[in-house]
Amino acid sequence: MNLSSGLADGGYGPYRCQPSGAGRRRQGGDATFPQKPKGLDPAMNLVTSGDRERRVFVGDLSRKEFRQRLEAGTLEAAIVPTAATEQHNEHLEMIHDSLHATWMAEQAALRLYPRAVVTSPVCVGVSEHWMAHRGTLTVRPEIFCEYVFDICHSMTRAGVRNVLILNGHGGNVKPLMRRLDEYRDRLGAEVNLRFQSYWDVYDPALVSATMDHQRLPGHADEFETSTMLVLAPERVHAGDIEDEASKVASREKGEKLLEPAVAGVARVVERMIAGEEVDQPPVTFRGGGRTHMITNEPV
Repeated sequence: MNLSSGLADGGYGPYRCQPSGAGRRRQGGDATFPQKPKGLDPAMNLVTSGDRERRVFVGDLSRKEFRQRLEAGTLEAAIVPTAATEQHNEHLEMIHDSLHATWMAEQAALRLYPRAVVTSPVCVGVSEHWMAHRGTLTVRPEIFCEYVFDICHSMTRAGVRNVLILNGHGGNVKPLMRRLDEYRDRLGAEVNLRFQSYWDVYDPALVSATMDHQRLPGHADEFETSTMLVLAPERVHAGDIEDEASKVASREKGEKLLEPAVAGVARVVERMIAGEEVDQPPVTFRGGGRTHMITNEPV
């Protein structure tokens, strides 16, 4: 079980803790990741960059700053993270999906700074299928969908014309995808609304080369454990791992998968701003290929 490298040094590997706003270039790549801040987000207990020089969360801006960005034409897109607070087997803390979706959204927005902002995340999603495991939180699909719509609508009422719902929980895919066309009609033709899970952007070849079990995202197994070993290794309870897929997780795999996800999400938003059609299907990766998450057909 290759977990020690993610836990022995307090985690983050090349993304080690530095003062807010500091960065360190990843070895072997061109990406610069903001480092783990001295403290986690005090409200949500999420991993964020702590970058005060380039603030991208709506809640970190004053109304004046938000308005000035819009009026200057520099603010062109908003990312709405959606996720869950639910059981992740015995060894991962239940914040997993919310932590990942929010981190992906912030990192993508930072790459496009100052053109994109990130709304407050929707940290409880559709998780009825896990309610047998106590501690899981869930909301009814219709309530969840309307709540997400209202956040998107808030951004468009403010004047933002490109909105990406960035998802980090498989249980949210069907409810939101079924309502997406309706949302577009309600928001109007001038609004460019898209829905994407952060893993949709992966190249199947990368998944095949990295994942021993050829599966992604799965649930609380090789993929999700590997990425958590990079972002918040203290949230991986290695002694409680029971399934074989999670036992082959490693920080090294997580590092290989985080950068392409951030780059892919940033590219989706960039294409939206440019007015390009972005219609990547919702997928899961199995056996070296992609499967549509709603139709179960090969993509």
